Amino acid sequence: MTSKSNFKTLLKTPIFWQVAFSLIGLITSLYLFVHHTRLESGIQESASFCSFGKFVDCDSVNVSRYAEILGIPIAALGAFYFFILLLGVLFISPKEKGFAPLQKILAWMTALATLYNLFLLFIIQLIVLKTFCILCFLTYLCTAGYLYLNFKATSRTEKVFKDKLKLTFGKPDFSLFKSIPKKRWFFVSLILIGFIGILALLPYFVRSKSSANNFVENSIQQFYAQWKDLPQKKFPISSGDGSWGNPNSPIQIVEFSDFECPFCRKAAFTLHTALRFFEKRVYFVFKNFPLDSSCNPNLQYQLHAHACKLARLATCSQMQGKFWAYHDQAFLKLTDDDIKEGFDHIAEILSPIISKEVISSCLSNPKTLKMVTEQIDQATQFKVKATPSIYINGKLITIPITVETLEKLISLEEKFVQVKGTHRLFGRKVDGYLL
Repeated sequence: MTSKSNFKTLLKTPIFWQVAFSLIGLITSLYLFVHHTRLESGIQESASFCSFGKFVDCDSVNVSRYAEILGIPIAALGAFYFFILLLGVLFISPKEKGFAPLQKILAWMTALATLYNLFLLFIIQLIVLKTFCILCFLTYLCTAGYLYLNFKATSRTEKVFKDKLKLTFGKPDFSLFKSIPKKRWFFVSLILIGFIGILALLPYFVRSKSSANNFVENSIQQFYAQWKDLPQKKFPISSGDGSWGNPNSPIQIVEFSDFECPFCRKAAFTLHTALRFFEKRVYFVFKNFPLDSSCNPNLQYQLHAHACKLARLATCSQMQGKFWAYHDQAFLKLTDDDIKEGFDHIAEILSPIISKEVISSCLSNPKTLKMVTEQIDQATQFKVKATPSIYINGKLITIPITVETLEKLISLEEKFVQVKGTHRLFGRKVDGYLL
């Protein structure tokens, strides 16, 4: 009975919930920091558990240019902030004189953080990005909850709400720091330095688990340096190709891909999260190159048993105006285990986009096979050897496809197109680009 009553008493104390809110916020922020690193490095291979579509999409929010401040991920700053809140609770006990002044300082911190969170939620996510991050929202709730507890802890002696506000958000008293023993300051400083070290090393640890880390940084930099002089190919674009973005953009991205290829799935996820922020700057074209001997004569043996069928369904989806919905469903929802289950199981997963009746008529239509074989012939003509093969203005990308890679290469190509256009047409500017 005593232990139960003690636990109930503990649940009623603001300090318990301050610790709980700060811990939940800290753990969530650390997850978002790791998630941001995985997205930016191209390690993430599929949609995260908190992404359910275009509106609820943690991936798109966490990889956007608004996910960092001066190159530092907001999630890392959030983790540091919640760690400070946690230390603030444990730094001074409620019985010490400095407890109330410290709570007032923390109240100011959480109030400012709450205002910033409202800006991120309503301005950045809902208006600018038009999408919503559930885990980000959880950290906002933790901050708001902590602020409420600060308010209760600093103004518990006041009865009038106005007086409570004055007491909570009055001038902070920093003299309390002088009364704290030096040993305690030293101990807390070591903990803070250690945590900053963890935050600094965490991205390197996450990247070290990726095969992309096997590429030497110097080799990647060398590839960037050689980008301008790489050989170019001119790919024809047809109505059967899935396309997206600005058709008038001088930056054209062409991908030859296979819906059953696990590496293509990884590339598709990176493109899905990154390219949405380049919609006006690039024109992206998807071409089928199924590694399936039933429709691809380049293969000596069967590699992906369902790839030709999936490619044909993509052409049907294109004719119905549902190509990108099909693309995302096939790449982001289908797993290797689903594919092993057989085509009937695959059709079940694809049914929200393309019904089983349409699938049946699509696979019996010779036109869809012809459209796929034409794309395979193009790949053969231009000596495409593997999937995914991604070209920016006809130049093959041979380094890991990451958000950082795409941003860098698009920027390099934009500069090159502008310089080349200036030379050719004396700097005539069209739609913001020199052509």
